[in-house]
Amino acid sequence: MTVARLLFVHAHPDDEASKGAATAARYVDEGHRVVLVTCTDGAAGEVLNPRFDTGLLDAVPLARVRADELAASVRTIGFTATHQLGFPDSGWHEDPADVPAGTFARTPLDVAAGALAAVVRAERPHVVVTYPEDGGYPHPDHIMTHLVTMRGLELAADPAHAADGAAPWRVAKVYACSAFPRERIVALHEAQLGAGLESTHAEWLASRREDEPPPDARVRCDAWFARRDAALRAHVSQVDPEGDWFDVPVDAEIAAYPWEPYQLLASEVVTRLPEEDLLAGLDPVAWDAASD
Repeated sequence: MTVARLLFVHAHPDDEASKGAATAARYVDEGHRVVLVTCTDGAAGEVLNPRFDTGLLDAVPLARVRADELAASVRTIGFTATHQLGFPDSGWHEDPADVPAGTFARTPLDVAAGALAAVVRAERPHVVVTYPEDGGYPHPDHIMTHLVTMRGLELAADPAHAADGAAPWRVAKVYACSAFPRERIVALHEAQLGAGLESTHAEWLASRREDEPPPDARVRCDAWFARRDAALRAHVSQVDPEGDWFDVPVDAEIAAYPWEPYQLLASEVVTRLPEEDLLAGLDPVAWDAASD
């Protein structure tokens, strides 16, 4: 089997479990090298699980708790390797002007992108997965993650950028996680109704554009949904095991929407949309040979 290299770039500890986790687990199990980059330390996050023992935070800082949760999630998904860029979490701010100085979203772009470029040159991924331009939702760190990824890939490919001393590397394909496109919300809404449950997606669905374009890629990974859910539950401070993440019975979800969807941001190989595989159109051996 030809081994491909995939790099997932996420903003915070827990994002690797909520966006693309089943896809990552699938490619790991298929024998590919699947690497995680986490941009921030998660220290500005809020405890979102009402069942979490907040007394623990009297002795252990939240950043340490979230690092331990990340390690457990990584083991569950099976990432081949991980890199933590270590930038300070910016926290959630509706007004970008409120983002504190010195945090990830206020870091000079080429400083943060240069750190990612070093990872890209070291790992030489064929495929990179990041966030859409709007971050998927308007958290400052998610928007920054998109900017840092796209600029980091430019720097990694630029022979003039030689600060890390490694050879330039050009990525073949770049995707954005599209965790909840409208078609998935519709499917989960109907799955809940079909299971005799009240839909927790109805209000969300009503707020979405009916002419929203479909995903560019749908990766079938229902066999890995259990790993995804276990990775989510590893983030005990962030994920309520009885909360919204698990409001659709897994059997109903598999029947309704057994994929994880993606937007193709860039491709230097010929492919046909919609795709069923992030490696579509890619020959890793040929790409490596052309890049050396």
